[in-house]
Amino acid sequence: IDAQTCEIWTYVIGVHTTDPRITDKARPLSELSFDEAAEMATFGAKVLHPATMEPAIRQDIKVFVGSSREPEKGGTWIVRDCVHEPAYRAITRRKDQVMVTVKTPKMMYAQGFLQSVFTIMAKHKLSVDLVTTSEISVSFTLDNPPNSVSEKMNKETLAELTTICDVTIEQGYDVVTVVGNNMQSSAGVSSKIFEAVKDFNLRMICFGANPHNLSFVVSNADSEDVVKVLHKALFE
Repeated sequence: IDAQTCEIWTYVIGVHTTDPRITDKARPLSELSFDEAAEMATFGAKVLHPATMEPAIRQDIKVFVGSSREPEKGGTWIVRDCVHEPAYRAITRRKDQVMVTVKTPKMMYAQGFLQSVFTIMAKHKLSVDLVTTSEISVSFTLDNPPNSVSEKMNKETLAELTTICDVTIEQGYDVVTVVGNNMQSSAGVSSKIFEAVKDFNLRMICFGANPHNLSFVVSNADSEDVVKVLHKALFE
């Protein structure tokens, strides 16, 4: 419809540096780029949904997020190019993740193993979030909310995977993601993040395929504390 803007009126004053329910030090952001917003939506920012961003990105439609309770306080503008693009923009948490490791000695120097694994995933319409690989194994994360359709589909999928490889399933994880800009090419950006979380066990680490995110898989018992220490180190 050739819209110029899309306004989302909700219960919070725009998009925050992290979930205000985790820390009261979270503050609203005046602007976000489409890329940053898409990463935040994908990795757990509840005020945004990934599908909301697709038409806005495609048609370059500015998105505004504000509070219907306090409209006079402004909100967050989401645009293609921001005036300021900091190394750290926000921290998100995606809960209820299961980590799956598939392993087979046949994978070494073999062609087609990864294709077989992801063909099964696609058959069951499951989306993989984070992926890491070694010579003979691949680990990836899936959404796994209890008593959900995803949980049922995961069980069916993993049962089929056992027919072609050994499968290890680890539950009780959350994904914490730092969203920002030029994270792969700016000196000192990642070291500051790792210094902040040095006292926590990081089960998986993923530097995004783009320069906008760095994600950790951590125990769900630790994830809130991980968000708090990261927020304190990067934003306070």
